[in-house]
Amino acid sequence: MPKIKRPKIPEKSAASLQYIRVGIDYFKIIHKPDRYNILQKEIKRWNKQEIMQDHGKQILYDIPKYDDFILKPDNINFEQIYKNCYNLYNPISYIPQKGEWKWSEILLRHVFGDQFEAGLKYLQLLYLYPEQILPVLVLVSTTRQTGKSTFIDWVNAIFGKNVANIEPDSIGSTFNGEYAAANIITIDETMIERKSAVEKIKSLATKKYISVNMKFINNFKLPFFGKFILASNNEDDFMRISDEEIRFWVRKLSIPEEFNHNIDIDLVNEIPAFLHYLSSLPDPFVDGKKSRMVFTPEEISNEYLLKVKEQSHSGLFKELTEILTEFFENNSDKEKVYARPSDIKVHYFQTNARIERNYIRRVLKNEFKLEPSEMMRVREYDSLTEISFVGKPFLLEKSMFFDENDPKNDGNDPEILPF
Repeated sequence: MPKIKRPKIPEKSAASLQYIRVGIDYFKIIHKPDRYNILQKEIKRWNKQEIMQDHGKQILYDIPKYDDFILKPDNINFEQIYKNCYNLYNPISYIPQKGEWKWSEILLRHVFGDQFEAGLKYLQLLYLYPEQILPVLVLVSTTRQTGKSTFIDWVNAIFGKNVANIEPDSIGSTFNGEYAAANIITIDETMIERKSAVEKIKSLATKKYISVNMKFINNFKLPFFGKFILASNNEDDFMRISDEEIRFWVRKLSIPEEFNHNIDIDLVNEIPAFLHYLSSLPDPFVDGKKSRMVFTPEEISNEYLLKVKEQSHSGLFKELTEILTEFFENNSDKEKVYARPSDIKVHYFQTNARIERNYIRRVLKNEFKLEPSEMMRVREYDSLTEISFVGKPFLLEKSMFFDENDPKNDGNDPEILPF
């Protein structure tokens, strides 16, 4: 473990140290207290004429000049300047120190539950390996005051200006300067309906570089290390997540068993002790990297993620699941049947103009994961519609809709399982 160094903030006594020039643009470095009265650094674009008006023309010769911006996240041995590029990452404001972290542990156990050890590993990676790609963490609950915002506020307190708190609409915006250099991106009260925004979050979760688009500043390219933390009151439908998706870690929060009206203050006071504890844990990579996100799909999978995936299916998928479940209930002698999209359309959706054969075909292929058979003759007793035909039908099997190992399904009243 490298020796921890206290980050140094430049002195502000000399006017020249308040400003930097990056490329052809001038910026002023300011330090503002956050809600916990901790000074956080901000870089503001500044007008050259205003600098000369405030300090005289001579100051322009003293302002440090850098070739470009760079992003090198490091919470242990932070470097402000790297190869004459100005680092946009911000040193965190705490020195790890051994101590108690009672409320931090209570919060973590509340948020991660039976996945507590994985939760500790997640925080350890955020702190010690800020360049590491991590899953999109989603905290959900329809109930208020379950700790979603408390957890996000705590992450903000630890990592300061390296956290960008944005609105869902900001993801779809042309300008990304609000979060492009952030190491952690939080979106509270999330309900993301636009497919383009959903796809962008999925893409950014594993993106290596980003072209920074800011108003009044020429575009420039940066390495991208953003990790997403989402919070939503919509437990099952905050966004559409496909069955194959492995980038999301969903945790459902309940009302805390133990209340502390001063928990925000206690959590902040415990940060040095908590960081010391994270530093003392075994290296998270000791068992070798099994996934580019460190966590395997099995480690972060749970019932909450599965519910979101189920809810993410199209309306036609859900309708066909009910129809075919009922079909096999009423035809207990059949283990499988064949059907073409045209057969399903005529038999079940003949009067529904919104559901066409090509839509049925897409759902069968993309959501049921079926492929049509080779050209074949189907006899009427093997057909869903009880007619003989020649074509390339889909094979629909009873086992897709019923669990054969469930003892409840050994009679004429099979248990319908959520698909």
